[in-house]
Amino acid sequence: MVTRVPVVGVDGRPLMPTTPRKARLMIRDGIAVPRRNKLGLFYVQMLRPVGTKTQPVALAVDPGAKYDGVAVASHRRVELKAMVFLPDDVPKKMDARRNLRRARRYRNTPRRPKRFDNRRRKGYWLAPTQRSKVETRLKVVRELCKIYPIRLIVTEDVRFNHARDRNGKYFSTVEIGKTLTYREYRKLAELKLVEVSETDAWRARFGLEKRTDRKWEQVPETHANDAVAMLMGVTGCHDNRDAPFWVWHRLRYARRSLHRQHFQKGGIRPKFGGTTNGGLFRKGDWVEAEKAGKVYRGWVCGLPTETTKLVGVADADGRRIGQFSMRKIRLLARSTGFSWREVKPAFLP
Repeated sequence: MVTRVPVVGVDGRPLMPTTPRKARLMIRDGIAVPRRNKLGLFYVQMLRPVGTKTQPVALAVDPGAKYDGVAVASHRRVELKAMVFLPDDVPKKMDARRNLRRARRYRNTPRRPKRFDNRRRKGYWLAPTQRSKVETRLKVVRELCKIYPIRLIVTEDVRFNHARDRNGKYFSTVEIGKTLTYREYRKLAELKLVEVSETDAWRARFGLEKRTDRKWEQVPETHANDAVAMLMGVTGCHDNRDAPFWVWHRLRYARRSLHRQHFQKGGIRPKFGGTTNGGLFRKGDWVEAEKAGKVYRGWVCGLPTETTKLVGVADADGRRIGQFSMRKIRLLARSTGFSWREVKPAFLP
C-alpha cells in the first residue's frame, strides 16, 4: 500500500489524503504548496478552490499513564500510526518550586505570603501534574484534526475499581481528566467509547502484536497497535503495514529563574533558564546544523552565553547531538512545543 499525503483546502479545511505522486505534481504545477504542521507531519495546501466532499475518517487514541497510542484511518485502510510520550517531569518541578518557596519565607528576601488557607478552586480543576498530560493529549488530537477530515474519535474508557484492588495507581493517572478530555473531543468530532476488553478482543482477532514489557520502545507493537485494533473493530478498515509510524515528544524547557539553585564560586549565582536571549534562535526551534561535513537536524536545547558562543542541538529524544557555531546552523521552523521522528520499519533479511 502507498503512504498518503494529507491535503487541506484554500481555507484550511481538511480534505481527503492523496498519493505522494499527485502531491508532487500539484506542487510542481503551482496548484498546491508544501506545509508542515506542529507535529512535523508533511501536507499540502491547495491554492485554488476544489471540491470539499470527503469520506469518513476516524481517529483512535489509546490513553496511557506515560505513553499514548494514536492511529488515523479512512474507511479502507490505516493512514497513520503514532506514539506520544507524555510529560513526566512536572512533579519534580512542582516539588522544587515548593521547597524554594518555603525556604524563602525563612530568609530576608522578597517573598509572597502564605495563601494556602484562602484558596478556592473554581470549576473543573486539575492538578498541574495531570493537566500537563491531558493538554499534551488534546494538542495532538487537535493538530491531527486540522489536516485530516476526522468525523469519529474512538478512545478507551479506562476504569478501575480502586475499592476492590489497590494496585491501580497508573489507572488512576489515566482516569483523571476524562471529563475535560471527552468534552474537548466532542467539540472536534463524534466520540465513541470502547471498553478495554473490547480492544483486547479485537487485537487478538486481527492478529496484532502487543508488547507488555519495555513499553518505552518506539515501535507500533507497544501502544499504536491498540489504537489500530480499535479502528479496525469499529470502522472495519484494514491494517496498513506501510503506514508511517511517528514518535512525538513534548519539548522540555528550563524556565527562567532568578538564579541557579546551588551555591556558585565567588558567591554570585548567575541567571538560569529561559527560552530566548534576544538572538535569532530560541529553545525548541527546529534547525539544521553542519559539522565536519555532516548535516544534522534537531531542536535547539542550549543558547549562547557569556562563556560559550555555541548553540546546543538535541535529537527528537532530547539527547544532545552537539554544540555548533551560529554560522553553521540554519533555521527550519520555530518551536511548536513538540519534537518528532518518523521510525522506519526494520525488515528482517
